[in-house]
Order: sequence, then C-alpha cells, then structure tokens
Amino acid sequence: MRRISLSFCVASVLALFSVASVSANTSNDMTSRASSIAELFGLSLNDLSLERLEKQLTTMGLRSYPSYKEGVVSYSLGPEGIFGVTNATIYSNSSGYVSQALLSGVVESNEKRKALGDLLEKKYGAPSGGYLNKGIGRSTWLFKDGTLIELHNSTFDVSILYVDEHPREVTRSGQIDVEALSRKK
Repeated sequence: MRRISLSFCVASVLALFSVASVSANTSNDMTSRASSIAELFGLSLNDLSLERLEKQLTTMGLRSYPSYKEGVVSYSLGPEGIFGVTNATIYSNSSGYVSQALLSGVVESNEKRKALGDLLEKKYGAPSGGYLNKGIGRSTWLFKDGTLIELHNSTFDVSILYVDEHPREVTRSGQIDVEALSRKK
C-alpha cells in the first residue's frame, strides 16, 4: 500500500506541474525555461473545460466525491497527497469552464512546504508578486492569458489557488434557426 501511495504521489506531482528539468545555477537560466502558461494537472488552465479536467483526473485514478453546490467539484488527492496537499476543489462557471481550482491541505513538514514552493518556482520562474524564501512564502504568478496562481505555504495550512480570470462563456445568439427546425421532422 505504501509503494502504491508513493507511486501515486510521484505521478501526481509530475502531472500536476508538468515539471521539466531546470538548472538552478543561474536565475537567468531559470527564467528562460519558466513556463509561460499556468497548468493544472498537466493541462493549460486558460479556458479549461471541466469535462476535460475530469477526464484527466480520472486517468490519474482520482474520483470526485459528492457536492451539493452547483459548479463545485471536490477531489481527494489521497492520504499522502502531493507534498501533503490532499484536497482539490474545482469551481466552474455555468458554461462548464474552470474559473478556479483550490488545492489545499495541512502540511506540517517544512521540507514538503519548501519542496512545493521550490517546484512552483522552478516551473514558473520568480513570482510576479509576494515573496518566496527557500520555497516558503506567499506568492503570486501572473500570466498574459489572464490566469494566475497563488501559493500560500508560510503556515501549516497550505493552499495553491489557480484562477482563470476570464473563463470561456457559451453565449446564445437569441436567434432561432428556422431552417434547422424545419429539417427536424
């Protein structure tokens, strides 16, 4: 059971952050390799459909548990989680696109919190706002496509908030296609 949990944790971390190997020798090298888009479980966050995200999570072996709120889906990331982050709550708009994803957990291990912050910094470069001190802190990464990531790991209550500020909206034209209706006999 411990081996499966460890394998799940490693696979989840790789899928969550789509980590590429990054040299930590120079900050210029880190910045040049930093991802320019926010990714959630290996998928681009910008205009991410809930259906596509759910398929990705299913392939990772995760299942949602019941939610009684419209537009809210929650997942358990297992007892060990990803660096101790054990919960994922996904918020979607009425069109079925992800507007926010909150990953959270109680992480008492400083090493896990540092590793989580370091991993995000390696993936996305130096934060746009806030601070990180050896992986610990409160930081924000802003992206040109209207997405952002906020990391709060300066206490045991750790959270990573992914936000698509302008998720896709399905619009209706308000016009009736009479020809299409006449063909439906």
